[in-house]
Amino acid sequence: MNERTMLTDLYQLTMNAAYFDNNRNETATFDLFIRKLPKDWGFFIANGIEDALDYITTLGFNEEGIAYLRAQKKFKDDFLDYLKDFKFTGDVWAVKEGTPVAPNTPILRVTAPRMEGQFIETALLNMINFQTMIATKANRVVNAAQGADVIDFGLRRAQEEDAAMKGARAGYIAGCVGTSNVKVGMEYGIPISGTHAHSFIMSFPTELAAFRAYVKTFPDKTTLLIDTYDTIQGAKNAAIVAKELEKEGRQLGAIRLDSGDLTDLSKRVRAILDEQGLDDVKITASNDLNEYKITEMIANGARIDAYGVGTEMITAKPTAAVSGVYKLVEDDGGAKIKLAPGKKTYPGKKQICRIHGESFYAYDMLDLESEHRDTQGLLGLEVQDGKRVNERKSLDQIREYALREVAKMPPECRQVTAEEYGVRISGDLQNLINKLTSQFGQEV
Repeated sequence: MNERTMLTDLYQLTMNAAYFDNNRNETATFDLFIRKLPKDWGFFIANGIEDALDYITTLGFNEEGIAYLRAQKKFKDDFLDYLKDFKFTGDVWAVKEGTPVAPNTPILRVTAPRMEGQFIETALLNMINFQTMIATKANRVVNAAQGADVIDFGLRRAQEEDAAMKGARAGYIAGCVGTSNVKVGMEYGIPISGTHAHSFIMSFPTELAAFRAYVKTFPDKTTLLIDTYDTIQGAKNAAIVAKELEKEGRQLGAIRLDSGDLTDLSKRVRAILDEQGLDDVKITASNDLNEYKITEMIANGARIDAYGVGTEMITAKPTAAVSGVYKLVEDDGGAKIKLAPGKKTYPGKKQICRIHGESFYAYDMLDLESEHRDTQGLLGLEVQDGKRVNERKSLDQIREYALREVAKMPPECRQVTAEEYGVRISGDLQNLINKLTSQFGQEV
């Protein structure tokens, strides 16, 4: 029994009950894709795929779940009996987790008996939409930092534990080098990073006394928070402690700025450290940072080596959600199309061909699976007859792949104010769209 089987919308069950009652369980194909990029985003980084594949291949109801459904008095006994042996027996094609993808192109394609393919919609969208959103936002922050480290500080501002855990994982895949979240470190093996709070400084008679107390416990490569009282004096006190550590053969790792004009303060603090010969002491900055602020700070000459980013990365602020959807594209009756204004879909089983330019990827070609022969497509078979084809990839494997693929995207698509990565429609797919549009009485 998958503990997430009951994580679904009621209408998945009511539709399946009606399909069951009307003997409609023929093979059907569904696409999961995201309709529209948020403002300034150039592409999405597909994430949550491995979780989705685990969910699909362990699907099943237990007695407690079926008893709950029976108590709702909505479902017939024969349908509830059917659910006792319910599992996924179909095929899933998906892009690799960490793949940069364009809107309106499949992240995942499901071909299965209709009831199985329909039921998994809600959980897949729940997993993939959020994790894709956070991975993409985090990668925008990482790109803006231009090689400086980015650390996830989002735990205290995330929408409870699941968002904090999956968000930190997504951020690491997208290029963050660490997290403040200890449980993430334990469960995923992501490096953990952190120092002390302002309350620690205020717990001692003076800031200098607090610094000395902290490095007594953590004398190697530690970070000191210097803006509790006066940032410039805090930098001078940190330099005193750093020189004391040097006499013991140890080294202060970094100081952290958490308020004020971070650009100006970083320059002034860098000068103080350099005057004392503390060139190796790094400067870390935090305080409601995002990709726009970091870009501006770097443009204005900030001397910052690492950025701790919390609220705006773990929530993808100001993007509250991405418009991921799951739509029927084919069944035994042929290709299917939705023609609702602003929500038109591409029919049929499709494949994505990534076209290479001289130095970077140029665009994607969306074509019908039947015409896609020359090159390997982005969608690969991951589940066959209900079983995983490939083992779950390690987090570091996914991260390395994602960063390598992002680096191949056009530079203009990786900017803070990015251009949208291009998608073209093949001739055969366009002909099918035209045919179905005409068939259902709409203008092309």
